[in-house]
Amino acid sequence: MDDPHHPVPPGTRGTVEHVDDAGTIHMKWDNGRSLGICTEVDSIRTLTAAELAEEQAEKEEQQENPTEDNAPDEDEAPVMSM
Repeated sequence: MDDPHHPVPPGTRGTVEHVDDAGTIHMKWDNGRSLGICTEVDSIRTLTAAELAEEQAEKEEQQENPTEDNAPDEDEAPVMSM
């Protein structure tokens, strides 16, 4: 989705908000963008239930068994200030 003002990189996930009368799929992208999809030029796919379930299982396993590989980076860790 090559929009110079609102780029959406390949692999970005999002949620369909609505489809308009022209067939444009309006998305709320996980990167904060809200660029619509034009099916004639943009490529998208829907994640399967199996993919979503596998991803959820991996997240749960990481939470139950934290390791150095899946521990939050220092930059990503919450910061408390007063």
